[in-house]
Amino acid sequence: MKKLFVQFYLLLFVCFLVMTMLVGLVYKFTAERAGRQSLDDLMKSSLYLMRSELREIPPHAWNKTLKRLDLNLSFDLRIEPLTKFNLDERDMQHLRAGDIVALDDQYTFVQRIPRSHYVLAVGPVPYLYFMHQMRLLDVALMAFIGISLAFPVFIWMRPHWQDMLRLESAAQRFGEGHLAERIHFDSMSSFERLGVAFNQMADNINALIASKKQLIDGIAHELRTPLVRLRYRLEMSEGLAPDESQALNRDIEQLEALIEELLTYARLDRPQTALTLTTPDLPAWIAAHVDDVQSVNPQRQIIAGNIVPGDYGAVDMRLIERVLDNLLNNALRYSEQQIVVSLALTGNRACLMVDDDGCGIAEHERQRVFEPFVRLDPSRDRATGGCGLGLAIVSSIAQAMAGDVTCEASPAGGARFRFSWPLWHNIALPITA
Repeated sequence: MKKLFVQFYLLLFVCFLVMTMLVGLVYKFTAERAGRQSLDDLMKSSLYLMRSELREIPPHAWNKTLKRLDLNLSFDLRIEPLTKFNLDERDMQHLRAGDIVALDDQYTFVQRIPRSHYVLAVGPVPYLYFMHQMRLLDVALMAFIGISLAFPVFIWMRPHWQDMLRLESAAQRFGEGHLAERIHFDSMSSFERLGVAFNQMADNINALIASKKQLIDGIAHELRTPLVRLRYRLEMSEGLAPDESQALNRDIEQLEALIEELLTYARLDRPQTALTLTTPDLPAWIAAHVDDVQSVNPQRQIIAGNIVPGDYGAVDMRLIERVLDNLLNNALRYSEQQIVVSLALTGNRACLMVDDDGCGIAEHERQRVFEPFVRLDPSRDRATGGCGLGLAIVSSIAQAMAGDVTCEASPAGGARFRFSWPLWHNIALPITA
């Protein structure tokens, strides 16, 4: 609210200031200028009469003569040496020309007495003092009005700001996956139509998500049914060569794996993913899991490298297992000889790394590998196996766990995938978020 209030207040104050200055300029060039001209004419007449009285009197007696005159003036009239006043060149030129010069800082008018080094000084003049006080009053009044503008601005903006905070909170909760979040404003609120539009948007998004889920579930069911029939008929068929039977079974298994990956990716690609948190011994589990993968993949050397023991808090083991399996499967397809798995603690985050010694991934392609169905040519294509969803699923899991996954160059020469997530402690278990 502070930023919005300051911006609106400054805009209002600048507009007020500009309008005040325009009014002031009009006043300066009309009323004040006319009053100043009238005063100048009056002073010229008075000074002319004074000079006429002093014309035949020697200079040393001028002040005594002025004191004897009963002028009944509200200001002092005296004769002073020209050197008494600190005048600039412009004022001196006006004096030499016989003009009256106003000394605003002394509230005094001066005019040079012809053929002498004296001036006739009139002042301090109440009019000039009044004009000076009026300038100070104008500044004070403008400052007071500027400050007083803050109160109506605050009173007007406060309910709008509260409605904006409600809208922001609802949008944040909806973005965090609370899809039932709705907002309702009073009929007098300026945000009523915006609230209606927000609720319509939320309803449409809910309908799209439900439609997407229904479509994917329906497609998966419709695909699985003929696959089961195809596998059954394959088993019952006779006359097929062993190689042909194995090839057909392999194709069926790839289709089933693709369906399973699509379902998994669809479940994770939602604003909120259910997390079932437990507190396992994560380093021991990873070491044991790596040994299991090594036993079924003897053609590669899979090493549990730097596994740092420690308290890794609560994790969803179902998702962590899926992350490790997908990263290991990716490394098995593209490594030459060796794969290294590491686990470490960095501040309040855990980090799981999988390194391979393959050909690696070009820097400009490292972000694309996390997109669904992306395969990089020439080495990482469909011939190496997989359906192109493994790393996309890892990326979705990272978002569900409020973490991130990156790809970088590995010290072994291939690619390194770094999966990190924040540590969660002091959570009542089990939790389904």
